[in-house]
Amino acid sequence: MAITLGTFTRLDDGVYAGTLKTLNVTATLAIVPVDRTSDKAPDHRVYAGQRYEIGAGWSQVAKSSGEIYVNLKIGAPEFGPNWLRCRLVKRETPADDGTTHIVLWDPRD
Repeated sequence: MAITLGTFTRLDDGVYAGTLKTLNVTATLAIVPVDRTSDKAPDHRVYAGQRYEIGAGWSQVAKSSGEIYVNLKIGAPEFGPNWLRCRLVKRETPADDGTTHIVLWDPRD
């Protein structure tokens, strides 16, 4: 199943003109540390609300800075059979709203 993100028309000069739509998903999540049951088991579980587990996370150490971050794997119906893979990283300084970490997504080719 493919999700249509935009519609484009190829013009006479070869230019593709159209509109790109982005998928916006807003969810309240909790990334909870857990006791590992094996070497490959996650260090964290990701919950939507208090009951629904939607993903997992593995603690990693950044090669360049030595900072600890969490590799996340999150599932959602919007993504179909694919997982959203992203990183939870510490901000250099807390934001005005008090947040200390951000989630970064680096799409893969």
